[in-house]
Amino acid sequence: MGCGALGLAVILGRPHLVLAGLPLLVWALIATARRISRDEALGIERPTIRLGRAVIEEGATTAATVSASPGVLTTTTVPLRPHADMHPRYGSVVGDGETKLRLTAHRWGRVDVGPTHVLLADSLGAFRAQLTLPSQSLQVVPGSTVLDAPVGVPTPIGVSGVHLSSRRGDGTALSEVRQFRTGDRLHRINWRVTNRTGTLHTNATFTEQDTDVLVVTDTTADVRPAPWAGDDAPTSLDMTIRATSAVARHYLTAGDRVALFDLGHLIGPVPAGTGPRQLRVLTDALSRATREDGLTKPSRRLRSVRTGTLTVVCSPLLAPTTITQIGELVAQGADVIVVDTLPPSIGDVSVLRGRPVRVNDASSERFWPEAWALRRMVRERTVRELREAGVPVTAWEGPSSLAPVLLSLSQARSAPRMRRS
Repeated sequence: MGCGALGLAVILGRPHLVLAGLPLLVWALIATARRISRDEALGIERPTIRLGRAVIEEGATTAATVSASPGVLTTTTVPLRPHADMHPRYGSVVGDGETKLRLTAHRWGRVDVGPTHVLLADSLGAFRAQLTLPSQSLQVVPGSTVLDAPVGVPTPIGVSGVHLSSRRGDGTALSEVRQFRTGDRLHRINWRVTNRTGTLHTNATFTEQDTDVLVVTDTTADVRPAPWAGDDAPTSLDMTIRATSAVARHYLTAGDRVALFDLGHLIGPVPAGTGPRQLRVLTDALSRATREDGLTKPSRRLRSVRTGTLTVVCSPLLAPTTITQIGELVAQGADVIVVDTLPPSIGDVSVLRGRPVRVNDASSERFWPEAWALRRMVRERTVRELREAGVPVTAWEGPSSLAPVLLSLSQARSAPRMRRS
């Protein structure tokens, strides 16, 4: 523009055009000389993006930092993601050579941060460049819920652990006081009974064992809560994954062997293991999943399970294949507990008034609440049949959901049995 104004001034013979073109020409020359002196003649160094933490828990915050050359005006724009908050609110920020966006994830799974659009400009505005940086993968781990429940299991099948077994041996729980036999340990002699009876007596104890825990996760469907439940209400898949994570953490902390089997295709099977390493493997598998992967694929089938394995099935109990799988697990001798993960707002009849339900001052003629109410009534029959078959079913309501079931199983196991002659 500066050169054009000077050319017109010479051609047309109008000196006042020089006053319009000369400042622009001087500005361009100064900006070019400045870029050459700073080794930016061939362009500005390509920016980079990095995440503060690649793995976070639900509700946690991480920072996405875009770094360019110092003194370069950097404008960064990141697409908004569902169930995630950006700061600044609309995912766009401007900085001098570096920008920082904060992202708070409210749902588990893999979140793609990006693709990030970056606009670069020098301080004089004489050079501008636009480019798109690839997406960064952020893993969101389900919240570390700690179950408020006992660790007792109906049938311990391991070697050594914290669960009271019905087998007598070395342990801490008293079984009976009997006469001393060859091979009994001297430190177990009961001197009070020995002095009273005049015959050497010893304390017999039950052994403590660990067990196998199998968590069966039903990810074949994701049922969203009713519109009136609120934006933060979890879906059935959210409740399933959170229950799976809590149960696995609960029994891994007790020293048991925990395995994971996914009836869907979001997570995949995780072999049995123990300790903190197994907990990291499970949480990593849960955080790498996304909601869209494999929801339309046919469900998997668990072929066999060891007799006595404590099996916790986390499912909304809607698919017939899941009900069939629970029956097969019971037939194979597993101790099965079902955690119901259907959102409570689904099928809620309290909102029905004989007319279409209004949501956000608008009513729908499709009668979805009535349809779900009928579906829940059919589902209640399935739940009743499971309970009549000896399979306890409990709704997932947070850390204390499994406490009544596990306590009742422990009490049923320790109840006195009638001795057959």
